[in-house]
Amino acid sequence: MSLVHSPEDKIARQILQAVSSAIKSLETVTGSLAEHEIGREDDESFSRAKRLLWSILESSGYTIDIDTNRLRKAID
Repeated sequence: MSLVHSPEDKIARQILQAVSSAIKSLETVTGSLAEHEIGREDDESFSRAKRLLWSILESSGYTIDIDTNRLRKAID
């Protein structure tokens, strides 16, 4: 199962949950990046990866609930 095989308007929930998990993992690392000397290019790549993951969720009508830290349907 992959994004390539998912219809454009309907991404499988398993994939959305994996994307959500990846975002949460990246958010956890974000705080520690300041402690490490990473290059500007690496920082930009890291930020771009997070933006792309968020766009997958948002374009599918999902978000991550800030209270429960779980995937949920976005409210329009």
